[in-house]
Amino acid sequence: MVDPLGTWGASKPSDGLGIKFPQYSYYDMVQANYRMLHDGLKIAHAALITGVSMGGTQTYVWGVMHPDFMGGLMPIGGTTQSDAEDPVGNWTFQMMTAAIQSDPVWQSTKGEYYKLPKEKHPVPGVAFGWSVLGLTGYDFAYRTTQSFAAVQPEVFYWDPPNEKAGSSVTNRAKLYDAVDLVWRNGVGETHNVNPYLGRIQARTMVMHITNDLWLNFKLAERAVDRVPGAQLIAEESPVAHYGVFSIVNHRKNDPKFVAFMDDVASLDRAQKFDDKNYRVPGVAANIDPGKSFWKDFVTYPYPVKYATAKDKRGTSWQIGYMEEYAGTDKDPKVLVIIHGKGAFGGHYGNIMQYALRSGLRVIVPDLPHYGMSGPGNLDKSPARTMQDMREVIYDLVVNQLGVKKAYYLGHSLGGQFVMGYALTWPDAVQGLALEAPSGLEEYPRDITIAKDKKARLFDEAFGRDFDKWKQAWDQTGILATEIGRSEQNIRDFFYFKKRDPETGAVSAAKSGYFYSDSEYARFHTEQRVGLTKGNPKELEQWCNVFIYDIYTIGAELQQDDPKNLYERLTQIKAPIFLSFGDKEPFIPTPAFNGLTDLGRDVITPFMSRMTNAGNRPILKIYPETGHFIHTDNPVEFPVDVVDFVTKGTVDTSSPLGTDRMIKGAVVSALPVAPTPAGAAPTAGLNK
Repeated sequence: MVDPLGTWGASKPSDGLGIKFPQYSYYDMVQANYRMLHDGLKIAHAALITGVSMGGTQTYVWGVMHPDFMGGLMPIGGTTQSDAEDPVGNWTFQMMTAAIQSDPVWQSTKGEYYKLPKEKHPVPGVAFGWSVLGLTGYDFAYRTTQSFAAVQPEVFYWDPPNEKAGSSVTNRAKLYDAVDLVWRNGVGETHNVNPYLGRIQARTMVMHITNDLWLNFKLAERAVDRVPGAQLIAEESPVAHYGVFSIVNHRKNDPKFVAFMDDVASLDRAQKFDDKNYRVPGVAANIDPGKSFWKDFVTYPYPVKYATAKDKRGTSWQIGYMEEYAGTDKDPKVLVIIHGKGAFGGHYGNIMQYALRSGLRVIVPDLPHYGMSGPGNLDKSPARTMQDMREVIYDLVVNQLGVKKAYYLGHSLGGQFVMGYALTWPDAVQGLALEAPSGLEEYPRDITIAKDKKARLFDEAFGRDFDKWKQAWDQTGILATEIGRSEQNIRDFFYFKKRDPETGAVSAAKSGYFYSDSEYARFHTEQRVGLTKGNPKELEQWCNVFIYDIYTIGAELQQDDPKNLYERLTQIKAPIFLSFGDKEPFIPTPAFNGLTDLGRDVITPFMSRMTNAGNRPILKIYPETGHFIHTDNPVEFPVDVVDFVTKGTVDTSSPLGTDRMIKGAVVSALPVAPTPAGAAPTAGLNK
């Protein structure tokens, strides 16, 4: 519990300097307390920074100024702006200041009243100021239910008509100093951190009163949109702004609040080790298409190393990868993370960071032609098999880095990758964590691409012949569409939005990537947008493999092959943690095989087969989650992965999941855009 600069218990004008006290800012208030905590009390990290009202405003500033100091951030009834961007709030507090300065004593002394006896200080002006503030402090509808006799103690009078008139504000005024209040109000006149809210890294929960007349709720909603992954809990209160003091107790059992506090506790537990090489990931604003987009304009969360690794055909690939260890054990457990189709290793930095801070050694390679493994392989054909890529990563991890046994996390295509990896080198795999994996369904070779028209999209001949593949797949038009995506189209699709080409109207779409606008969701979005502005050869390379790898996935899942990957999955002996989001948009793939039900067509058959084979997976379904579980649940999923690796268990419950099982699923308020008429060969292909 800290007092900020300038207010009641801390250094303030009335302590001696009066109007000579410097006009401080919110930055000064936060920085003074940071120095006290960090430099004075030697506190290196806070589990949670939170504050109410003006303290809520400071909470936002904490997140902007010291983004790595805290695990959680919870502004309660604060604001990210009180300058001209909030005219009502600015006006309100300027009126309070004007009321204080209208006091005859202030006028005659110009604020230099400290030589006068205490009873001669501008108390009436301060009472006037509190009365101005009190007018909008409570909800108007609530005020109108009160009698005038009830509100008259809050009404300021220069000459009170009776002893109760203005008594409340007068008594309150005696507790405060005029200059202290004027300087406090002055803090807000220049306050605006909106341009910097993207700097916040902490898990953030904003709590606000919907009918707050001082700090407008719409502005709080805009702040939530600007803070990566921020969530909002709001409620109406008859006492308007003053409802901030009770909202936490009102909502303490709200599943969203409980999940937030669980995440804060989890982040605090993962402070065993310091991952000193961490840096904020991002994509540069100004991109030169004449340089390498990946190597020159993308920053991964940890330094990228490079190695030359070979597949069994002898082809050498330049592989970019991150490899970190912050612990002290001589033989730590190792987690290898394999990204999905179209993704890249840096996109899994939140999992990597949590694992490192928990004492694991973590290796995150980019698959051939993706991310940092792209620029060095521009001379090679996009056509390579899934097994080719497995051999390359095995050469890197086992042969070159000397990791003889590890846990492997695979997302989407990466999930299928690691299952095949475990079948090929079972002794190298201690366990598999599967995040929305492909590989749990089979496909025919001939696919309907239009009415009465089929194409052999999964011909074996395409495995290492890109020209033949392209000739067949160009009939679908999806490669040309991917290359031609605009920035707006990318941003809309990534966030489940659809835009009418004629009217520009936006509606909800059935497919997309991110339900939560978290830090790594933004990173992936800016990476894909940045590609459109970057090196044309690297854009072409990425688009080629992004579409080609639909074939890569399906080629080893053919229904006519009795030894396909799907049929052999029951041979996996390593422990498995299987995870899906309940709003998974890409699995199964009805455009290929007609399957439509994730639970009945994919999860249940796999669970039954593995159980009968003696290796029942741990299953967790994440509510309100799509294909990217690690970005929609940026703390909970990394915790689950690390628990699986370190303890062999996963907490398969969640506050929201429990609530939904008892109360039933909540129907989304957003309308789902209708599916256009006609064939849709791209449906479900974007995993």
